[in-house]
Amino acid sequence: MKVSRYDYTSKCVSLLLLSILFPLHLYAQTNTVELKVVDADNGNGIEAATVQWKPIGVPSFKNGALTNRRGIVQIQAKGVDSYVVLTRYVGYETAIDTLKSSIKKHTIRLRANARELDGVVVTGKSKVQFMRESPEAITVINGKDLQGRSVSLETILDKTIGLKVGQTGGLGSSSRIIVHGLEGNRIQILWDGIPMSTSDGTFSLDEIPIDIIERIEVYKSIIPARFGCDGLGGAVNIVTKEFSTDYLDASYELGSYQTHKGNVFSRKNFPKSGILLGAGGYYTSAKNDYSFRVPERENLLVKRDHDRFRSYMLKGKVAFTKLWFDEISTEFGYYNRFNEIQGVLKNIQHAENKSSMLMFENKLIKKGMLNNRLHFESHFSLSHTTNNFTDTARVNHDFEGNIYPSPNGQGETGSVPHASDDNFFEFNERINFDYKISSNHNFNLNVLFNYAHEQPKDDLASKHAGFEVAGFPRKKTSIVSGLTYESKLFSRKLTNMLSAKHYYLNSKIDDLTSYEISTPPKQKENTASQFGWIEALKYEPFNGFHLKASYQRAIRLPNSKELFGDGIITFPAAGLKPEKSHNFNLGFLIDKNNILGISRLQFEVNSFYMQVSDMIKLIHQHMAAGYVNAEKVNIKGLETELKADITPSVYAYANFTYQDVRDALDYLPKSTTPNPTKGMRVPNIPYLFANFGAEYHSDKLLKNWHVKAFWNGKFTEEFFYFWELTEQQKRRIPRSFTNDLGVLLTYRNKYSIALECHNIANKEVWDQFRRPLAGRTFYIKLRYVFSKDIF
Repeated sequence: MKVSRYDYTSKCVSLLLLSILFPLHLYAQTNTVELKVVDADNGNGIEAATVQWKPIGVPSFKNGALTNRRGIVQIQAKGVDSYVVLTRYVGYETAIDTLKSSIKKHTIRLRANARELDGVVVTGKSKVQFMRESPEAITVINGKDLQGRSVSLETILDKTIGLKVGQTGGLGSSSRIIVHGLEGNRIQILWDGIPMSTSDGTFSLDEIPIDIIERIEVYKSIIPARFGCDGLGGAVNIVTKEFSTDYLDASYELGSYQTHKGNVFSRKNFPKSGILLGAGGYYTSAKNDYSFRVPERENLLVKRDHDRFRSYMLKGKVAFTKLWFDEISTEFGYYNRFNEIQGVLKNIQHAENKSSMLMFENKLIKKGMLNNRLHFESHFSLSHTTNNFTDTARVNHDFEGNIYPSPNGQGETGSVPHASDDNFFEFNERINFDYKISSNHNFNLNVLFNYAHEQPKDDLASKHAGFEVAGFPRKKTSIVSGLTYESKLFSRKLTNMLSAKHYYLNSKIDDLTSYEISTPPKQKENTASQFGWIEALKYEPFNGFHLKASYQRAIRLPNSKELFGDGIITFPAAGLKPEKSHNFNLGFLIDKNNILGISRLQFEVNSFYMQVSDMIKLIHQHMAAGYVNAEKVNIKGLETELKADITPSVYAYANFTYQDVRDALDYLPKSTTPNPTKGMRVPNIPYLFANFGAEYHSDKLLKNWHVKAFWNGKFTEEFFYFWELTEQQKRRIPRSFTNDLGVLLTYRNKYSIALECHNIANKEVWDQFRRPLAGRTFYIKLRYVFSKDIF
């Protein structure tokens, strides 16, 4: 058939028009759709989740992307009405959704407990898993496992491998965290990476609501330079939740000995304007009126009748996320605390303490500078604390019920009465720069500046003593800076972390060494400068097996309490030197799925050795006390832990810690007299302890209910509470073995009720300095959680 020139020309024009219009047609059919991936339980956006999509009928997924820090990703749905989305993230179930392109925004909710689904194996690792596999000696506690529980932060920490919490009483009492044999001020407590003011006794850890915690990071013998803080034995970093959705979390808990805990936290997000508002607070109180046998007089049973505790905190937050900074947030808060002073060796009936604190925090975050290589963060915090200690009673009491005049005319706790009105001002500024050279090499620079100023005042005590007992205003300035280089070599099997840290301290305080009972102390200025460093290695010869080794030249600067004293019975101590330590760690971690017939197995072993010098110790002098550099110890130990998901519903764990802390000081402080305790175990440090437990959880027992039942056991071997210099001095804290039981019921991820019994056998338990703890206790907790997606 012959084709005319006209027909040929017409076909060419038609093809040309079609070639122009068809792409325009496809473009008109292209839809940009926004997907937000969130945690189904709390509505939090999930960063770095893998999202793949394809048209219906297409055999495989060819397009994919990762969600941003708010859990959002944008996809192009070209010329299709519906498409399939596959969403994956470690620690969550894989989700497959069929969506319509006509709807511009969708929310994909992932549920916890990832598993293989339709032959799709989840890849990548969660934040918690990445941290566990870092070169440092670290234990990470996932906050998801704690939500809704009627349990304190101290209780959670006390069952952690390599860590022990020494307690003196019930809710609000003082406590010491012991990590690898080092305790108290030698362990840093961090709140979202910023040091907390726990050394002055303002806060107690058991006040912190467990439901606001995202995770707890326990660093043992190593404190990463990125935190910019000092410390010898390690650090506990409490990381709180961040919400990008409308959120409300409210709970109320009732426990034995008139214990009450209530908290409410909320967030409201305005996504179009990039503004987030938050508000919340908590209230705690307890009478702590349990009975105990008086130490050294154990035939005498008495009731704690002067140990009432009450505290509350209110906080607010505003954040902006659509300015030049990725985030600008401001938090402000008020804290108030009251506690009666309970005597254990002596009956105290009138002394009490009140304190309050105003807080302000500001955070700036800017990511993606210098071609997405440089990230910047600034954290600023400011606080003003007032403390009032009152001890003015004219009569004293004993445990037999007798009343007699105060030996000093007034007061129960010391040589003079007290009515203090102390003011304490502190601010911190932490600046962090993170520079990514390449995917395998990274630099981090961190600087933490701290300034503290105390204005003590106690006119009543000064009048009785004849001089200014509280002393002069005191100031402290410290700067801790650290530079870290991290590299991943040999196909990322070897990770090396090298850090250098510099510590600077300047203080202007009263000088304890010039103190005489008839004259006031003199002022003295002290400056200290020290260098430290960290080298940490991790090698993964095959998947799931990690070898770790680390060393730190650790430094701890004297804190405000040690330098300033408390104006009551502890005098200021000028001239304190920083504490120093050589810390070594060596161990391995195995983490495998589907091994030996169980769903998941984690097995960890870590050995440690430390040489600590210039340790700061409280020394009694005359009728008061002060801190001096007077101790030297050597520490060696071993810790191991086994965790197993025996089935998808049954989990069990057990850990064991041995830590041998020995006095290594040759001569008594400022003397040529040989030290009689050299080579002996340091008292009040448990040397052998273990924890174990099991958990059952299921969504199938009751419709719409998640059921969790658990048992936890705790064993502590007998240890000393004072040096045993002779056979007649049997000053020991007896072996203890306690068990806890509980059940948590959650309805539709919104309503929950927890029932727990601690120390179910009502065993008598003694702790540090032979302080008696409560026996059997019961708790019930009700919780409501509301989460609304911003779309």
